[in-house]
Amino acid sequence: MNCKDADRMIPLFLDDELDNQGLSDFLNHIDKCPECKEELTIQFLVKVGMQRLEDGNNFNLKNELDGILGKARKKLRFRRYISFSGLMLELLVLALLVVTVVLAFSLGI
Repeated sequence: MNCKDADRMIPLFLDDELDNQGLSDFLNHIDKCPECKEELTIQFLVKVGMQRLEDGNNFNLKNELDGILGKARKKLRFRRYISFSGLMLELLVLALLVVTVVLAFSLGI
């Protein structure tokens, strides 16, 4: 992923609209690219921080953004776990089907 791609993905990230691959690529890029992380910080401040400040609420930009990035990483791990679990379940069902067919043929059913 390049910086231009990451820049286009920032609004999607902030709106929680990235799929697994997009989220993974985005987070990896943001972790390695200080310029894109700074742009994410700016867009986050504009989108979320300004409204909080206008409402008179306290706002810690770094903590809030770190929290969102942490939640995104947890969500990605969970999505990967669910995908992996689904794949393992499919393989188990397939193995059971093969065993059933083999037993049926061996018993002449």
